[in-house]
Amino acid sequence: MGAGQLITTKHRGLDTGYISLRSADEDLAARLPELRLPRMSEQARAAFRAVLAYERPPANGSVADVLRLVEARGFSAHPCDWIPEYSWQLGGRHPALYQPWVDWLSEQGLTKFHKGNTLTAENCKRWSKGQRRWALIEMIRNGRDDDFRALKDFASTQPGSIRAQLVEEIDAWGSFVGCYPWQTPLLEYFLNDRVAVVRDIAAHKLGKMGAFTTEEAYAQKLAGELIVTADCVRYREPPEAHMMFVHFYKDFACVNFDALAAALGLAPTDLARRADLDDVGQQLINVAARTGDAEVRSILATRLLDLGKAGEHIPLAMFLGVAPPSWKDGLRAMFASPYWNSVEDYLGSKTGSLDSAMMREWPCSHYISKTVIAELERGELPVNMAYDPLRVLGKVVDKHAAAEVRDEALAAGMAPDNPRLTMLKLNLAL
Repeated sequence: MGAGQLITTKHRGLDTGYISLRSADEDLAARLPELRLPRMSEQARAAFRAVLAYERPPANGSVADVLRLVEARGFSAHPCDWIPEYSWQLGGRHPALYQPWVDWLSEQGLTKFHKGNTLTAENCKRWSKGQRRWALIEMIRNGRDDDFRALKDFASTQPGSIRAQLVEEIDAWGSFVGCYPWQTPLLEYFLNDRVAVVRDIAAHKLGKMGAFTTEEAYAQKLAGELIVTADCVRYREPPEAHMMFVHFYKDFACVNFDALAAALGLAPTDLARRADLDDVGQQLINVAARTGDAEVRSILATRLLDLGKAGEHIPLAMFLGVAPPSWKDGLRAMFASPYWNSVEDYLGSKTGSLDSAMMREWPCSHYISKTVIAELERGELPVNMAYDPLRVLGKVVDKHAAAEVRDEALAAGMAPDNPRLTMLKLNLAL
C-alpha cells in the first residue's frame, strides 16, 4: 500500500470563480484514523457526491449542514468523497466528528497547521503565528469550562514568546474594546509569569479594566440603571427606540444573569418573570441565553412564545434543556420565522427527524408544488438554495416525510433526475 495523496477537485462556483473540494485517494483513506461513526453505504455515497456536485459548497461551513444530516443518521462521510477543507483561508468550521482527520493530516505533514487544527504543546511551534492566533483564541474561549487548567498547563510548556502571544489574545475580540471579567483570573495568573513582557501585557490589560474586573461589578452598575417594582423590572430612563439594543451593550455582555438578579435583590426566576420584555427585555434575554439556567431560559422563552414572537426573535439557546412541550412550541416559533434555516439550526442533532405532520405545519412545505410548477412553466427557480423547499426539507425531515416530498414534486411534473432532488435522495439513502 502506498502513502496515498490528497485530491483537489475544482468546480465552477454557482456565482463566480472556482471552488475546490478536497478528498483522499484509496491509499490515504485507508491510513486515516477511524471516526466514531461508520462510513455511509455505497448508495448514500453516490447521493452525497451528487449533492456536492450540484451545490458546490465553497468551504466547510457550507457543507456542514449536509454532514449534520449524515451524522444524525449515524454515519460519516467517506474520505474518498470529502475531507475537511484545510487551506489557511478556509480551514476550520468542520463538524467535530472529523477532527481526527484534520489533526492527523497536519501531524503527518500532509497539510499545514491551520485554525481548524487542535493546538497542543507538542505541535505549537509548527504553526504560523497568524494561524496560531485563532487557536489561542479558541483555547481562551473554552478555558472557562475547566477554570483555565488546560490552558495554564499548555502555557507552562511554552517559551515566553508564545505566552506573550497568548496574553495578547485575551480580549473581547471585537465585541468591545477591552476584556471580559471572566478573563480576569487568567490575566491575574500571568501577573506572576517569569518573563517581564508577559507580566507587563497582563498588567496593562487589567489596568484598563479599572474597577470592572468582575461580573458583580457590572451587575451593580446595571442595577443602578434599573428599577424594580412588584411586577416589573425596567430602565429608570428608557433609551430611545433606535438605541435599545446597544444601550449599555458592554455592561450586559460582561454580566451573568444570577449576578444581576442578586444585585437587584431578586431570585433569578423572579427577574425572568418580571423583566419588561419591551424595555430591558432583549438585553436580559441575551444574558439569559449565555448564562441563565434551564428554568430561567424556559420562563423567558415561554413569555416570548406567549407574545407570538417568531423564531428569529428568540435565541436558540433559550430552548436548551427545556421540557418537551416548550421545545415543540419553540419549533413552531421557528416555523414562523422568515429564515428557513432557523428550523434546521433549532433541530441540531435531531435534524432528519421532522415527521410529516409537523412538516405540514411549516409554511415551507406549502411551496413544494408551487416551485416545481414555476420551474416547469416559467423557468423560475427559488431565489437561492437556502429557499428551495426541496433542499430545505430534505435536510430536516424523516425518511417517510422525505418520500412524501419527493412524490409531491414528481406528481407536480418534476423530472426524476432534476438535481433539486439530490438532498431528498441523500436523505432517503441514509
